[in-house]
Amino acid sequence: MKFFTKIIVLLCLLLGNCVSAEPFKVVVLPVDLFSVCDNYYCFPEVSEIIAEDVINNFNKCGKIVSPNIYDIRKKFEGDSKLKASAVNTLTRFKNKNSIDFTSAKVIADAFGAKSLLLINSLVTQPNSRRSVWEVMEVSSVFEAYSSYTMETYAVLTDNVNDVVMWSGKYKRRLADNESRFWALTSAQALSQLEKLKFYSRDIISKNISENVVLRFYPKVTEPILPQSIEKTETTDFRPNPLQGTNFKPQENKEYEEIDSEMIFDF
Repeated sequence: MKFFTKIIVLLCLLLGNCVSAEPFKVVVLPVDLFSVCDNYYCFPEVSEIIAEDVINNFNKCGKIVSPNIYDIRKKFEGDSKLKASAVNTLTRFKNKNSIDFTSAKVIADAFGAKSLLLINSLVTQPNSRRSVWEVMEVSSVFEAYSSYTMETYAVLTDNVNDVVMWSGKYKRRLADNESRFWALTSAQALSQLEKLKFYSRDIISKNISENVVLRFYPKVTEPILPQSIEKTETTDFRPNPLQGTNFKPQENKEYEEIDSEMIFDF
């Protein structure tokens, strides 16, 4: 009898721990969420491809939950004010690489989340900002030889304290060995799409997902100090995200241009 009692108590403790370990909720928003299919190939924008892969990674790992793109769009379409906040947030991030925390907080609250992950992917040239498929159309028409570079920005926000928890910048060269990036046939266009899907699924989305998970579940290790250096009372301050800090956000609650901490070349 005592043996079975111990088993029941142990199971209760284990179940209690599982229930208390509630996953964080993050809303992933690609900047092209509201864009209409306006490219010749009618391919999804790269920011949306990456966002969907990141959402799948979050929901598979079990530590972070994220609504899918379909449900996000459906919620915005059913609330005009919420959609206006989303358009403002995404447009500002896409064009100025900055965040309006006032609008971002409205979105996070609507989904019962405390964080947003914004994703933008574009091809930059002097005085030009284009999507990947626009570049392909231009290259295909004029048969231009150019070494295009696609830049992807990912920013994780803490909408409780109005701060950026993490930001990353990634680069990929869009060209073959002869510096060409075009699609003269539908088969070549589909081949380019599959290359970008592979890049998203197996490389960039995994890197983004892992970095975000580490912001909520950091791996803490004690540093090994050389014997010649004495350990002082000063410690490295690392605020616990979303648990409240003494940070006081600026009155306008706007985050200026983001300094990315990482560049990935592929």
